[in-house]
Amino acid sequence: MPRSLMLVPAGKANGLFVASLGLVKALNDKGVKAAIFRPLDACKNTAKDCCSNYSISNCDAVKYLSQNQKSELVEAILANYNRLLKDTQADVIVVEGVVTDKFDQNSLNAAVCHALDADICIVSMGKCKKAMALVHIALSYFGKAGQERFIGGILLNHDAPRDAKGQKKLVLAGKQEAQCCTCSAPKADACSAGGEGGSCGCTPYAMIPYNCQNYAFRASDLASFIDGTLVGDANVRGCNIVFDAESACENDVLLTAKVPCCTKAGIVVLCDGAEGTVGKATICTKASVWAVAETFSSLPPMLLKDDTERAQRAADFAAPLFDNSLLDYLATPYNKEFPLLSPAAFRYKLTELARAANKRIALPEGDEPRTVCAAARVAASKIAVPVLYGKKDAILAVAKEQGVSLDEGVEFIDPDEIRENYVARLVELRKSKGLTEDQARDLLKDNVFLATMMLERNEVHGLVSGAVHTTANTIRPALQVIKTAPGASLVSAIFFMLMEEQVYVFGDCALNLNPNADELAQIAIQSADTAKAFGIDPRVAMITYSTGTSGKGPDVDLVTEATKKAQELRPDLVIDGPLQYDASVMADVAAQKAPGSKVAGKATVFIFPSLSTGNTVYKAVQRSANVVAIGPMLQGLRKPVNDLSRGALVDDIVYTVAITAIQAGQQDQQ
Repeated sequence: MPRSLMLVPAGKANGLFVASLGLVKALNDKGVKAAIFRPLDACKNTAKDCCSNYSISNCDAVKYLSQNQKSELVEAILANYNRLLKDTQADVIVVEGVVTDKFDQNSLNAAVCHALDADICIVSMGKCKKAMALVHIALSYFGKAGQERFIGGILLNHDAPRDAKGQKKLVLAGKQEAQCCTCSAPKADACSAGGEGGSCGCTPYAMIPYNCQNYAFRASDLASFIDGTLVGDANVRGCNIVFDAESACENDVLLTAKVPCCTKAGIVVLCDGAEGTVGKATICTKASVWAVAETFSSLPPMLLKDDTERAQRAADFAAPLFDNSLLDYLATPYNKEFPLLSPAAFRYKLTELARAANKRIALPEGDEPRTVCAAARVAASKIAVPVLYGKKDAILAVAKEQGVSLDEGVEFIDPDEIRENYVARLVELRKSKGLTEDQARDLLKDNVFLATMMLERNEVHGLVSGAVHTTANTIRPALQVIKTAPGASLVSAIFFMLMEEQVYVFGDCALNLNPNADELAQIAIQSADTAKAFGIDPRVAMITYSTGTSGKGPDVDLVTEATKKAQELRPDLVIDGPLQYDASVMADVAAQKAPGSKVAGKATVFIFPSLSTGNTVYKAVQRSANVVAIGPMLQGLRKPVNDLSRGALVDDIVYTVAITAIQAGQQDQQ
């Protein structure tokens, strides 16, 4: 498994590409295969494209966010990341954090970091106390998971020149202020910015000074930014600009604006400052001096995709500055069995696993509007093959009303045409109950029962219902026809709770009213196995109003006994209880109430002592904290059948279909 390190900007720490390029080169020089991932690229509307093949443009990101689609944006970023990983086969991915004033960069960086399960290195342009203050501000957006993955800091361009407003300026900065052509690159061994004995408190993995050559655009780039005409050497670079030819020196950019054609006054002389090399070029523009000045003053320190020369120069400049302790840490193989699974990563994982399973999922509520919309999305995304029950014309009419298309990948079943095919089989299955053919026909008038019979005969691979049916209507046919899986003594239900940083499993929140100790132990085991199957590290907390022996009562006794039984049945699982909810999720509370527990403070699976508690808690969390709850997912059936809340949204149905398809695929492997 590759290791990821995210360079997170503290405030407006521009120019991260110098740090990321240098770190990747340092790792590759050490023999560690590394690559850069840029979630977003701040492209300008220029003739040159700065977006990499694995990046989303800032403009597209703004569109996602303006439409309240942050989750979709993070999932798209995650898809690009996995594509890069597949193409490069890198051992380490260095992720450049987003720097922008178009939206909340810290919130997006935190979401991306959680989705990639990346370690965090804060990049600051300040020194000492100011740097540490910026580090704390940046980390405050990353929550508990981010605090645990913060490994140190990097100082970048702390000595850069400032403009008239006091802001550090990297592009077209005055050479006399920055001494850009003569600056050196000192090694950051034990700088005053941090480390042991320093006032910053963070590990100084690198201290990268300012050098204008890392940010100097080519003459051709500058001409394109102001829609000018270029004559001369297109590849020379400039760090400074003046508008008076008489006062300019060799290293300046000379420009006279608003001239109709190229004249002597319009000559632009650029010097890249490298080994005294001087190049000349002429740019003519009809724009005003003020317009040119405004354009150049707002140029971001970006690296255009085709500027390989500057990329190499920046990498060579920064690579020697990285401390070996960071390189050694990143070179260590990443062997974590269960990486952090954020909501975006979980949804992405569901989609990918469901596609790989390639299953046919029955949707007996075929003409229900939300179900129709979900079927369209499921088919378009190739999550599964949705099988809609009902009259095709009526279903297509609903689709038209909802503005969706049911094209290739959607199947239709007219119940009237196939119902008779299942009468004899249903009578056979229920003969011990004395079921007659007429009674079987009546039962099969219910599309849920009909779809369940098709599932029993392997004509579909899973079933999702409940948008208009009760839980009992959905589950009763499955219990009568499908029955429980081998080794399962009961059927239980869990919800995947998509919390801000990671995904939790809550059970049982839908089926079992007042389970006894044996049943509660089975629910815990089933829920732990489900969590593991979906990539969640199963640390099981048996929840009640007491932590350990702090409280007494029948409910505490029940949970204590259930915990002991679950531990005896499955010693391979990490299960602890009784635990209160706060002791299960908060490290400081856990340290006081349950010191030494392997679950307290870091639980991922929560087992509640009754349906009343579980259902109440899940809905309170869902509605009060605006958390997406996917489920209920049924556990313990021989074939996958899943229920929906009658208030389910289209997204809920889509992801429940994905879960059902994954369950079907997993059962194939058993």
